[in-house]
Amino acid sequence: MILNQDPLQRAMILPIFKFDPEAPDGRPFGLGTAFRIDPWGNCATAFHVIEDMLSLSKNGQLQLKDDVRMAALELEGIALGRVPLPKDAWRPLSGFYAECGHQTPALIHEASILRNLTELACLTISRSHQRSPMPCLPMALRDEPPVKGEIVTGFGFPGLDVAKNVAGDDRPFSQYLYECAGEVVEVIPADPASTMPWPRFRVAAEWPSGMSGGPVLNAAGNVIGVISRGWLGEADSTATHFAGWNVSERTFRSIDPFASRRYRAFAAIDEKDNVRFMGQDRDEAEAFASEHEITMRVVSCSPETGDWIEL
Repeated sequence: MILNQDPLQRAMILPIFKFDPEAPDGRPFGLGTAFRIDPWGNCATAFHVIEDMLSLSKNGQLQLKDDVRMAALELEGIALGRVPLPKDAWRPLSGFYAECGHQTPALIHEASILRNLTELACLTISRSHQRSPMPCLPMALRDEPPVKGEIVTGFGFPGLDVAKNVAGDDRPFSQYLYECAGEVVEVIPADPASTMPWPRFRVAAEWPSGMSGGPVLNAAGNVIGVISRGWLGEADSTATHFAGWNVSERTFRSIDPFASRRYRAFAAIDEKDNVRFMGQDRDEAEAFASEHEITMRVVSCSPETGDWIEL
């Protein structure tokens, strides 16, 4: 593995933690990795990273358990030595979307058992500032499936905040972004009859605990999957890929599945076909369009070039 010191990638790839809301002075517990996928704060991770914190509400909706909260640690620059955390470095979870199954318990008093069916989850985590456009990794949901023999690179936070030398809970936080490249050795299609029904691929790379949920990039620089399983000291890891089924398109709804650097959004378009506003909230887009007497459209748009296609 190689230590990654790129500030831009640190702005896009985040370590995530859980903590007890009843013990605000307690030390958060490292869960894994998430990464930003669009300009509005949406992030991708692996479902199993957050699975133990979820339960079903009375109406069958996924929700966080009452005794747990989740946050990402945002440190966009590269710091030397031990430094205090900047203000608002802890970024709270403001929403999430995932699909799963549930098993009805045999006894009435027992809770339903959640089943991981997709190994994908979308988290909404706002940025602490808006001094520049939100940096995000381009996602290839359809047209760039992994191929046996190609070289891919995984990113994440291995051994996230693991205590060393019997250090106590008052030790400084330890979180380092690493990357590790490897060859795709097997591509496994989705199989509803499997205990892991999602499509996945094995890579000859070391992606240990803490890197789970991190992005896997191909040679073109596009994310083609998320890290799912790996073991310390073993160059045999597994990732879930996006192509080959439509679950990734439902989970990451802001991404245009046909183009890796375009986003689906509500946009206010002026009479010269320029995008004046673009976002994920339809009411906000309609209000902007009405105020400026222009048209609201549902579009696929490139923030880099400003070109758009109506959907």
